[in-house]
Amino acid sequence: MKTKLQILCLCASLPFAAPATAGDLVIELKGIRSNEGSIMGGVHVRMPDVKFPAPDSSVHSFRTLAREGTVTVVFKDLPPGDYALTAFHDEDGDHELGRNALGIPTEGYAFGNDAVGFMGPPKFEDTAVTLAEGEAQVTASGTMGY
Repeated sequence: MKTKLQILCLCASLPFAAPATAGDLVIELKGIRSNEGSIMGGVHVRMPDVKFPAPDSSVHSFRTLAREGTVTVVFKDLPPGDYALTAFHDEDGDHELGRNALGIPTEGYAFGNDAVGFMGPPKFEDTAVTLAEGEAQVTASGTMGY
């Protein structure tokens, strides 16, 4: 009986891990040139063996009406972590990023932190923002390039 009481006291004195607090991710896209179509995008997390910005790494997506200037989208109650932003201006309404015969985008697109890649998309770490433990909100922003 004494041993059970000692074990119970020991267990009660162990620190319990507090659950991770959730915060908001604010997406701010600037430089939208027209009210035509919609703004579509994704919020990505780092995934081993998945090349960014693969659809498999997208944990949230969004679609909102295009508005000349700036559009803001908010994702509430996300767990702490690194989040990367991808977005494009779907002006023609086909739900795809338009490209020419060489594969070069013909519609506006943006990555978080205004990151740019060389001969392809930028790296995850260049586009990501960190929502830290206990942080209420973080903003991921990008400017549309046309």
